[in-house]
This record gives sequence, C-alpha cells and structure tokens, in this order.
Amino acid sequence: MAYLNTPPSRSIGMGARIYDAWSTYRGEQRQNALYRETTRQLGGLSDRQLEDIGVSRHDIEQLARDHTMRR
Repeated sequence: MAYLNTPPSRSIGMGARIYDAWSTYRGEQRQNALYRETTRQLGGLSDRQLEDIGVSRHDIEQLARDHTMRR
C-alpha cells in the first residue's frame, strides 16, 4: 500500500488576511500623504527656487510620484 505524504496546508487565517489588508491600506495612505506633502512643498517654491534645483513646475507631480514609489 502506498502512502502520500503532503505537507500541511499553509492557509492564511482570517486574522492574518485582515492584518495584511490593513497593512496594505496603511502603506498606501503613507504613500499618498508623502506624495501630497512633496507636491505641496515643491509647489510652494518660487520659479527661481525651482530653477535653482533643476525642476520645472511642470515636473512636480511626476517627481513627487517617483519619490513616493521608491519607498
């Protein structure tokens, strides 16, 4: 007679799923807050200040998006 040995199922419990979803939500909230803060600070600079750091006003949103996605 042959026996099949399989490892125990690694199902994720309901608590772990809820925690995982909450962690994902909180991470997205932090990214959104960082994006808003970055755009607010860069948007508050004068054109001269932006020119000094090599950023055009047109690039602020993309720059903020790139900055928040790296984290």
